[in-house]
Amino acid sequence: MRGLSLALIALALAGCGGGGAGTTTAATTTPVTTATTPAPPSHAAAIRVSISSPTHRPTVNKPWPVTITVTDARGKPVAARLTMRVLFNGVAVGKIDDGAVYRFVGTWRERKGNEITWPPEARGQPLVFQAVVTALRVTVRKSWWIEVR
Repeated sequence: MRGLSLALIALALAGCGGGGAGTTTAATTTPVTTATTPAPPSHAAAIRVSISSPTHRPTVNKPWPVTITVTDARGKPVAARLTMRVLFNGVAVGKIDDGAVYRFVGTWRERKGNEITWPPEARGQPLVFQAVVTALRVTVRKSWWIEVR
């Protein structure tokens, strides 16, 4: 079975934050009279990532299947890299499969009998399962809230 490394020490970090002051300066530029250069394409809109699972409320020590789908803007499957992690209050507290990186085209799902299982320590915690997907030189973080029962 696949393991979930879950360190709930982030509970202590939940109230921590950072802040700082920054300054902005406006720079003046001289217009160039040569031909204009087209803006680089926006890749952020070029990929779509979706997560699906039968439930947002998985049960402790029971298989929890999940499917990640990655397509381009036209809906065509694309080659991608995937890592999965667990967030608590916006802070990463665990990695699925110890941070393994999976490579696939279009759809990734766990093999039958090899699904994610959640440990008893996760029970009742408001967690977020997050897929970190890189495709077409863009990284997208897609989240799926869960509450382990």
